[in-house]
Amino acid sequence: MSIAVNNGLSIIRRCTQRFLGSYNMRPPIEPDPGMCCQEGCESCVWLVYAQELLDYFRSKYPTDTLKRVKEEIGDKIESPSVKEYVMMEISMTEKRYRDMASIGIKKTKSGERK
Repeated sequence: MSIAVNNGLSIIRRCTQRFLGSYNMRPPIEPDPGMCCQEGCESCVWLVYAQELLDYFRSKYPTDTLKRVKEEIGDKIESPSVKEYVMMEISMTEKRYRDMASIGIKKTKSGERK
């Protein structure tokens, strides 16, 4: 049970750090060469960088965020499989973000969600 609490707290910390990073409007720091193991792991440094870049660009350019992120990191990832993995993950993240934003917009006059 303590594992779930620790994981929950670490998720909250990461979200808070990500929020504060995007609030301060500083671009994220690109991973150093050689930091990626080239295996497409769940916590890939390129995936973390892409997520932070999405948050940063979302605050600056709300209309074409995904396109800008893909242009920014597209040529920097060496491994084709890691590149495909990161691009797929950030596309899914952006889709979830747009879906959640559209749910917030769809409200009835009484304030209830449809």
